[in-house]
Amino acid sequence: MKKQLFVLLLLTSFFSYSQEWIIIDILEQSKKQLVYKVDDGEEVIKKTVKNPSIVKLIKQYQSEGFELKTVTQGVELDLNGNLPLMNSSANNFGVTNLMLSNNNRVMLWFEKKRNNL
Repeated sequence: MKKQLFVLLLLTSFFSYSQEWIIIDILEQSKKQLVYKVDDGEEVIKKTVKNPSIVKLIKQYQSEGFELKTVTQGVELDLNGNLPLMNSSANNFGVTNLMLSNNNRVMLWFEKKRNNL
């Protein structure tokens, strides 16, 4: 009887506490709008808001019960264009139409703790 009670208490403690994570990836911030993706673990939704303030975005999710755990920044390098297939005197490998764009990405990591009793 004691073993069954212990197993029942152990199982309820595993399933009674959970947390929910949301990752917000800021794609573009300009004077007119803020474009970001929201990843809640099930789907990724792209959103655009007219107010380009990241601080207001953080406060909005904090008012919904989420806590900002960390902010990460990464660099996304895009290499677009074509490499010449043949090296000739007219088209040297040093002269190509490749474009390198450097995008700084900011990611906001939110956590929401839930108690499912």
